[in-house]
Amino acid sequence: MNGSEGVMNGSEWAQPCAGRSLQPRVQISSGARIPELDGARGVAVLSVMIAHYFGEVRHGFAVLTFGWVGVDLFFVLSGFLIGSIILERKDSSNFLAVFYSRRSLRILPVYFVTLAATLGFIWLYGSAHWIDKPLSAPSYFTFSQNFVMAWRGEIGTLWLLPTWTLAVEEQFYLLVPLLIMFIPARALLPAIITGIALCLLTRILLSETGADLSSRLLLFSNGHILLIGVLSAYIQQHIKVPEIILRLIPVASMVALVALDVMIFTTHPHVLLAFMAPVFSSYILLAAQGWAKLSFLRSRLLRSFGAISYCLYLLHQPVNGVLHGLILDGRPDIATAPQILVTCTAVIVSISIAALSWAALEQPLLRLARRKSYS
Repeated sequence: MNGSEGVMNGSEWAQPCAGRSLQPRVQISSGARIPELDGARGVAVLSVMIAHYFGEVRHGFAVLTFGWVGVDLFFVLSGFLIGSIILERKDSSNFLAVFYSRRSLRILPVYFVTLAATLGFIWLYGSAHWIDKPLSAPSYFTFSQNFVMAWRGEIGTLWLLPTWTLAVEEQFYLLVPLLIMFIPARALLPAIITGIALCLLTRILLSETGADLSSRLLLFSNGHILLIGVLSAYIQQHIKVPEIILRLIPVASMVALVALDVMIFTTHPHVLLAFMAPVFSSYILLAAQGWAKLSFLRSRLLRSFGAISYCLYLLHQPVNGVLHGLILDGRPDIATAPQILVTCTAVIVSISIAALSWAALEQPLLRLARRKSYS
């Protein structure tokens, strides 16, 4: 949701040519903003927003309930970008200080402002029938809401439900840099692969024991998605991947999928989506930077949405809920013309606020973050 750190235009990237091996073209830790990844981030936030506004409402379209794909893509993007930074800079003497100060400047201000505004509104209008009771404020501000949701079996207000993914990412940021720093280089690749397998197994076990909510909300049941992003970063930095291999990956994936389906997915069908979606996302990230046919990710529109994706992801649910409540005295839906109109208004308002946040708050903070340099 929030992996970007800087700005760069597409001209700073060499254009891919036939047969070229996939290699890193820029150090992500320098604060460069990669066009293809911004485009992928735009795809992710649009899929989440469309699902929440037009799919996951009472009279929504079932075909549009694909927000989970955007969440998986966000996780893979975060794993890829953070993994790249760690692999590039983990030997710097001031790595942890710079890494966490940059992360804090990127994540906390927008997050805390959104929380304060949302919880403040709920406090003022809490008696309204169209407002759900949130979890305790400290759980949101300490990024522990996913534990509270899993423990209690309740999600609190839908307005702040997407923040569970921020909690998972923050827990990932606290744990993974330390692990990668202390794992010997020769053992790093086996360690990443082992981590993916263990987290996937954890998801299966939690689901099979009836802890379905826990299987979807905790770091150790989502860690395989983030680690697949880290694996992509490792591949890009350490393994030359010819374009012909990239072209064969989809075919090989289908073969592997059939084999895995016979061994695992037949008895655990939910694991199919939890595994293949991030694998496909990872393939997109690698192919996009070395395969010209995925140049649609460099679209100006998608990159624009990618730039504002963090704030847009956080506030689109509160904006929709507030507008439907204040204007129509009800919860978000698209069953009537007025409801559709309010939902479309929420789209415009959410995008406008996110764009303002990007220009007035996030970009200045990113410039401040880039002043903190790795040694």
